[in-house]
Amino acid sequence: MNPRTPCRARAALFLTAASIAAPFSSVAETAIEIDPVVVTANRTEQRTTDVPARVSVITRERIEAAQAPDLVELLRLEAGIDLARNGGAGGQTSVFLRGANSNHVLVLIDGVRVAASGTGAFTWEILDPALIERIEIVRGPRAAQWGSDAIGGVIQIFTRRPDGPSARVVYGSDDDRSASVALGVGDARNAFDLTASWRDVDGFSAQNENGFGFDPDDDGFENRSAALGGRHALGASRVEWRGRVADGEVEFDQGVSEFTNASLRLDVRELALGDWTARIGAGALSDDLDTENPFGGSEVATDRVQFDARGERAIGAATWRVGADAWREDGESGGQWEETRTNVGLFTGIEGGARLGWEAALRADHDSEFGTELTGNAAVDWRVSDAWRVFASTGRGFRAPTFSQLYSPGFGGLFAGNPDLDPERSWSVEAGADWRPTARQLVTLSAYRNRIDDLIDFSGEDFRAINIKEARIRGVELTHRFSGDRFWSEASATWQDPEDLDAGRDLLRRAESKYAWSGGWRSATGHRLGAELVHVGERLDVGGVTLDSYTLVNLRGSIALGTDWRAEVRIDNLADEDYEPLLGFNAPDRRVFVALAWRR
Repeated sequence: MNPRTPCRARAALFLTAASIAAPFSSVAETAIEIDPVVVTANRTEQRTTDVPARVSVITRERIEAAQAPDLVELLRLEAGIDLARNGGAGGQTSVFLRGANSNHVLVLIDGVRVAASGTGAFTWEILDPALIERIEIVRGPRAAQWGSDAIGGVIQIFTRRPDGPSARVVYGSDDDRSASVALGVGDARNAFDLTASWRDVDGFSAQNENGFGFDPDDDGFENRSAALGGRHALGASRVEWRGRVADGEVEFDQGVSEFTNASLRLDVRELALGDWTARIGAGALSDDLDTENPFGGSEVATDRVQFDARGERAIGAATWRVGADAWREDGESGGQWEETRTNVGLFTGIEGGARLGWEAALRADHDSEFGTELTGNAAVDWRVSDAWRVFASTGRGFRAPTFSQLYSPGFGGLFAGNPDLDPERSWSVEAGADWRPTARQLVTLSAYRNRIDDLIDFSGEDFRAINIKEARIRGVELTHRFSGDRFWSEASATWQDPEDLDAGRDLLRRAESKYAWSGGWRSATGHRLGAELVHVGERLDVGGVTLDSYTLVNLRGSIALGTDWRAEVRIDNLADEDYEPLLGFNAPDRRVFVALAWRR
């Protein structure tokens, strides 16, 4: 991959602006942490700078500082993430992590696998930021820890854990109304919390004249959500539980979908078993989507239950982990298929070292549909000095075929599924370097290559699904973070070459370059100002059409009204950029949101 000179110039501008701003700022919000603790990379607590992989965290503080109306506005700022949304609020959203397909990212909510059984993807648009405590994004294959789907990486979302009462009401463009309330009581050992939100948007026409189902009416969105949970002391151990539900409807040109999506998780932590510390857990997902359009209706449902257990112990200076997990998935697409599958996984991993660190992991999965799959990863990292670290890693991943790819009857026999499909498989390598010029700054650089084989394509006899396609994704990511007392800044540049090797062209809807910057400032009296800048390069879409690049500028600010109240304003797409996120679909124009927030 040879990035063009203008691309390098833009990246230099983004990162130089962030680096210049940092030293002259005396203060930053706590919206970003330079070296946070994460649990998703290896299913145990680790500092990000101890993980030989690229991990980023979107904290609750950053979510509140951003005042973002939906999850899309938070994710679009992250390095290595491409987004494709067909229309406005509630529009179907695809998330591509490091150029891999949208169903090549494992999505967890509080440890529960939440992908739909038909598509293998998650409905990002239904998750309200008001219900989110933090988001951990692990880039690169993690199948040796998590099993199927973790080819591009893992995104784990943790639901909100408020520590007191709060409320917020918002009104915005396109008659966008929302409200949320939260309550948390208890202490470090015993606690209970509840968060509820509501959003109703009149919207705009999802499609334009280039769309196949263009209808110039407004397409609205309504979402009612709640999350609750608690923790309870159990001797030296503790029990934690989390639950979440979203219910509503989304309109699209000439159609409407109604959805209900819920998950539940229960964990028993810190179990002492001799030299071992263990944890056991169980989770469940229920997902229903009912769609009506001019061609008829469809109802797709997923029910999944899962169980897992893992333990770890010290072996000298190393840590050894072992575990097992299993899930049963029931899926149904009305009038097309109704199927059940099970998966059992066994995994182990070991890590150690100080200045010269290392880790290795191995996992075996047995799927009732296709048999057994082995995956693994290995990595080394070297702390060259207190300011420098370098690492290298390699890993293998896979994705099991979805029920639609296996059993769909197609359309009159065309584009049918194939029960003899094999999993899609990947092999990835990565090298990276970290530089900490000061305690409050971190610069990271990563280069990676991911080869994905046996991709499923509807190109067999009568366009039946077969394993045939190959893809190769090469990329480079550069980031800079600064966190001061009153000012914070985060900048990133992403270059990638996501190539469909069979067709000899780019993979659809993934830009070769993306640059993002966000930052915020807080006064001594609690007033806040912030901004976001995102540039997305050209993308190839269906029919060989190349979509133009676009740049978004967003502004936000808030005024502290005493100690408990805050007035907020956010302006999205300040320059009123006119662009197509997907061929034939509209993007929001300039939008203004005003909010009033209260917290005790």
